[in-house]
Amino acid sequence: MRKAPVNSKRENPRREDILEAALRLIGTGGVDSVTHRAVAQEAGVSLAATTYYFDSKSVLIEEALERMVARSIEDVRRHTASPAKISRAELIERIVAFAEAQAHDPGAFLTAQYELMLEAGRAEYLRPLAREWSIAYADCFTEIVRSAGLPRPKVAAELIMKFVEGALLDYAMTPTDDFIEAYFRPHLTDLIKAWAKSGARR
Repeated sequence: MRKAPVNSKRENPRREDILEAALRLIGTGGVDSVTHRAVAQEAGVSLAATTYYFDSKSVLIEEALERMVARSIEDVRRHTASPAKISRAELIERIVAFAEAQAHDPGAFLTAQYELMLEAGRAEYLRPLAREWSIAYADCFTEIVRSAGLPRPKVAAELIMKFVEGALLDYAMTPTDDFIEAYFRPHLTDLIKAWAKSGARR
């Protein structure tokens, strides 16, 4: 029995290179910087190749952002997967490690994530992707917060998530070498301690 060819149009390595190039452009120049010509140049392929694999700019952007969302969700799951019970110190370490990985991602995926959020506000076809990303993040953070025994884990997770997103956005705008240790870790620690104390008083 003959096997189906591995390199179909959708699975061709050149197509993968084009998507990665589009994602880099989104991360560095925003969604508006994505054109077939710019992506072809970034990917080192012919213009005909980009139009062969992606017949419109919107399809190219959507598929590039789908890739980013899948990678981002995988990253947050990897950093938040934990035993049923962990200490608050471990909770802090895991969230710090996640933020550090996001901040230093060489593929500009951090800024691409924020581009997705902004563009989803303007383009309805991207909103399901944005929702998928947000739901996955909320689920992951809720589970690890619950494992650390914080009170009202769903609300605590949302609060921590908003801090992480805001802090990373600040870093994306004005990156500094001491972001994690001078800003992120101490503020996250204070936030978690304050939330635990407020829960203990209830």
